[in-house]
Parts: sequence; structure tokens; C-alpha cells
Amino acid sequence: MEHESRPIRTRANDDVDKAARREDILEAARSLFLQDSRQLPSVARIAEKARLAKGTVYTYFTTKEEIFAALLADSLDAVLALLAQGLGGAQPSLDTLIEAFVSYIEAHPEVSRLDAMAYQLERNLSPEAMHTHKLRATMGLVAGGGLLEAALGLPAGRGVKVLSRIYALTRGLWQWLDYPPEMREVLSEPVFAPIRPDFREELVEALNEYVRGATAP
Repeated sequence: MEHESRPIRTRANDDVDKAARREDILEAARSLFLQDSRQLPSVARIAEKARLAKGTVYTYFTTKEEIFAALLADSLDAVLALLAQGLGGAQPSLDTLIEAFVSYIEAHPEVSRLDAMAYQLERNLSPEAMHTHKLRATMGLVAGGGLLEAALGLPAGRGVKVLSRIYALTRGLWQWLDYPPEMREVLSEPVFAPIRPDFREELVEALNEYVRGATAP
């Protein structure tokens, strides 16, 4: 059994330790989800992977869905950090921004796979957790939109619309091209090439076409 020889760790006692425990739980959940992204692992498996007692996990998250909603929210923060970094220079480069965004999505496949399950996750959140989750996403979107507007001289409100559509475009392409293994085998024939383009290439091209048009003076 995984981690059988390792002792269960005790609860954290200060804010630094608590933050570290939370990250341990999220990393364990991410690792397990990547092994089988068609279903969410149980809290018991996450606890075992993180070398924590199951009860300790429940002191941080009420349900497994809250764990994965937190992973999605953290990914939004990471994307916003990339955006802030890319827009921080005197002459922001759309090429650099798009490349950084696509590279992040490609390096974190769990983000798009979880996003495809977002409604399932949200249905199993408590009203309080749902409110917190949606508020965090909304505030992040507004902050990112403001960054775009300031850097590219866009009118107020335009940045949020651009980011929302980038999100929708990315989600749509991912869900279209995320074929299950058995279907990928069938679609390996050359005749199916038009419906199985490379995700990265397709996303880069689509973002370039949309973002340049949407942010043009």
C-alpha cells in the first residue's frame, strides 16, 4: 500500500504549517487525479497520499469537491500572475502572453480536465463554499481584466470580456480534443486528421486570431 511505511503526520499548529498542509493536500489530490482524470479520488486516498489522517484533511476541506475547486481557483491565481508579469513591462508582448498562457495550460493538464467537471464539482459544494469559490473567480477575472485594460489601453469592462472569451475558447478546444483513449485509437486513421489537430497548435492559433482582433485599437 502506498506510503505504508511512512508515519502519519500530526496537525499543523501555526499559519505557516497550516498553509503547508493545505498545499500537501492539494498536491496529493493533483497527483492522484492525473493518474485517472475521469473520476475524483476519495478523501481517504488523498489523505494517504499526503501522509495525513483522513480527519486532518476534513479540517481544511469539507468535501473532496472543495479540494478540487481549490485546485481550480489556485490555477486562476497562477494565470493572473503570468498575466501581471507579462503586462508589467513598458511594451507588453501579446506573443509572450499567449505563449506563457498556453505553456501553463499544457504543463497543468489537470486544470482543463477539472474545468470540464466544474459543474459536477460546484453541485457538491455547500452554499458558503460555492459563494467563496465564485467570488474568488469573479474578483480574479476583474483584476485580470483591469491589467489588460491598463496595459493595452482598452475601455473599461473590455478586459473582463476578453479574458472571459479566452477562457471559453480554451475550454471549448480542450473539450473538443480531449478524446478518451479508446476513441483516440479509432481516430488514429489519416482520414480523421481534420478532427484531431494538435491542441497546443490549435490553441495558439485561435488565441492569436481572437486576442489580436479583440485588443486592436
